Amino acid sequence: MINWILEDGVFGCSMTPLANEIEKQGHNVKIVDYTRGITDYQHFFPKTECIIFYGSLHIAQQILSRNLSWIPGIIGTIENYCCTAYYPHLKPWLLNADGYILPLSELSSSAFDNPKLLLSLEESKRLFIRPNSPLKPFAGGLYSLEELTDLDSFMKRHYLEDPNILVIVAPEKPIEAEWRVIIAQGQILCASQYRQFGKPYYQSGMPEVVQRVAEAVAQQQWQPDPIWVLDLCCSNNLAYVLEINFLSCSALYQCDLSSVVREASNIAWKKWVECRRGGITSQNSFPG
Repeated sequence: MINWILEDGVFGCSMTPLANEIEKQGHNVKIVDYTRGITDYQHFFPKTECIIFYGSLHIAQQILSRNLSWIPGIIGTIENYCCTAYYPHLKPWLLNADGYILPLSELSSSAFDNPKLLLSLEESKRLFIRPNSPLKPFAGGLYSLEELTDLDSFMKRHYLEDPNILVIVAPEKPIEAEWRVIIAQGQILCASQYRQFGKPYYQSGMPEVVQRVAEAVAQQQWQPDPIWVLDLCCSNNLAYVLEINFLSCSALYQCDLSSVVREASNIAWKKWVECRRGGITSQNSFPG
């Protein structure tokens, strides 16, 4: 039996359908609910039992930084979801394969002096910028060169403290639609569209052009975890990898909850048994 901790009020939807599915499959579930004052998630279950957290990055970072002795706790080997870790493996399919990675301070001071960058920006005049870290100290988005030259203003706007955090920079590209795909054991588990022309749009499944890329990525040798999240998009009628995410902090949209709960629970249980046999008491570690 697996113990699930869900955080309500995240991802813009209720956790009730997911909680119902977890209980239907015979597992325990407790919900962190700030509106009702149910927040003592550290004591929901005995720390030696198999525990899965699913919710916000905020609580995920708390779990990681406090080194709670939960196995697995967070479903995701966090360091594998840094762009620097997965870009080399997924480069053939990446939307931003022509981008590059550098410290935010360097981008701010040198953007105007980069001929390759200026050439890429002749038409759009904007850059796509996102943090390297999967813990997302700020949300990725489109920025003009003028916005980037004022580093102090940029940092205050996004509540950043370190001017040297690594960021990914790429030319602006049109995106028609986006999909979330759950990969488990090298196979596509389920999928859901979640955006169309920049607006929320939810339906299960994905078109063939997107599925072909999803299958190619799922079947390649490198995998960040036994179960993980792949985001794809269509740009100019071609499918690309947008990013990857770890399961514990990824919205499921119209993905099949039954298969996600079943696979995640099985993987978590195997990890718990493996660690207990090996005498390991904690799987959580805060990445540097």
